Amino acid sequence: MKKKNKTLKWLLIFVAVLMASMFFSRTVQTITTPKIQKIAATRGKLEEKIPVTAELTFSQGEEIYVKNAKKLNLVFTDVLARQGYFVKKGDVLAKAEIPSFQEEMDKILVEHEKAVRELGNQIVSRVRLPKDSEHNQMHEQYLDLLQKYYDKRVKVEEQAAAIGYELPDDIEAWGRPVEPEVTPKPQSWRATPTPVPLADMPSELKGVMQEAFDAWFAADQVFAELRRVFAGTSKTPRTPDMTFEYIQKIYEARRTLAKHSEAMLALKQDAEGLDEIIAPHDGYLIKFELKKGETYDGSKPLYTISKEGEVPSLKADITEVKKTIEKGTKVELEGVRQELVVNDVKLEALNRKSVLVELNDAVITQLGGISAMMANPQQITLVYKSSRTTTLLPASAVRTDGDGSSYIYTVEQSWGGLLGNSQFVLKKVPITVLEKSNRFVAISEEVSYYQIADKEDRAVRDGQVVMEYVD
Repeated sequence: MKKKNKTLKWLLIFVAVLMASMFFSRTVQTITTPKIQKIAATRGKLEEKIPVTAELTFSQGEEIYVKNAKKLNLVFTDVLARQGYFVKKGDVLAKAEIPSFQEEMDKILVEHEKAVRELGNQIVSRVRLPKDSEHNQMHEQYLDLLQKYYDKRVKVEEQAAAIGYELPDDIEAWGRPVEPEVTPKPQSWRATPTPVPLADMPSELKGVMQEAFDAWFAADQVFAELRRVFAGTSKTPRTPDMTFEYIQKIYEARRTLAKHSEAMLALKQDAEGLDEIIAPHDGYLIKFELKKGETYDGSKPLYTISKEGEVPSLKADITEVKKTIEKGTKVELEGVRQELVVNDVKLEALNRKSVLVELNDAVITQLGGISAMMANPQQITLVYKSSRTTTLLPASAVRTDGDGSSYIYTVEQSWGGLLGNSQFVLKKVPITVLEKSNRFVAISEEVSYYQIADKEDRAVRDGQVVMEYVD
């Protein structure tokens, strides 16, 4: 009995030692075995959110110049608008003054007063002589027609020189006079027409040469009548030389006076409306850099306004984006509730590529208005989505071999050991990558029936025993 108790005691000690050994060996195995997370592949369309910077853009802008500013420099006394403002036709954008206006007007007034005095002196210098005559009027008519002819002749010479055509010396070869309409007499025989000799001029010169000829012909007709006046065969009597010259001086004084009067009127017309800069139509001020106290001489556009009715777009450069961004791609913009899409993809100079995202008034309001958008470029997100359905895996589960090929580790379960415990063993499986995003990889193989290793806590290899993370 005593021997039996002793044997039982040793048996209990052996079992205790065995259990302790198994416990500590399991603990060691747990510490030394890599841990992995088992995942399963999914099916779907690969998506990727691509952040890009976009700037406000208008398809077309109208550069505004201020008429007559080159003649009269402006100084802005008040600026009422800012770049990015939406303005309506007739809105006052700025106020200005013309410091040189009164100075220029005073100069003209001085000359005008001189011309008035000169005319008065001429009139009173020969009180008893007539102040006008038909002879003098005809003489003035001839001078006006002669001036008209030479003005037209200059234009003809310029156009002829441009095409390398040598004009005939004889002005009568430039055209034909207008013949009065007459009632033709009945003829029993056919007359052979005798054409007026004309130069064989190019077709593009015929019109302007005829106009010059008409002007010359009209002047020549008056000149012929003047000759008859001097010959005493005209119905218009000849004015005595002293009286003729006296009237001519009055004409000249009147012309000088009229010239200064026209200059005063022109100056007032040039200055009219320059005290206020008015919006020509509804639109956004794309470029508006006017400042109080600055001058403007009309040599460059004063400002640029958008085309009437146009709403701006966001433009983003996508040259470095690897994914294919197409028209209709979804766009996300922080702070905007409406759904936005890419409305156009443009290829530009130097192989640059950009996208346009059309806006509307509601979106512009949510983004703080045009001024804020022009001052701060917008960060937009292009939501790329593949056109085909494929097998998707987390990017962390896809591995790259030394030759650049891709593979995954599948997790296989095996049974064995002293107590028949199961083990997880990794198996290397090659895959074909179709495309990638930041988070997922699309592959061509169907691997949904595999358990796939991911997020291991240390380096692993093919055939290695691993353990699963335990929550």
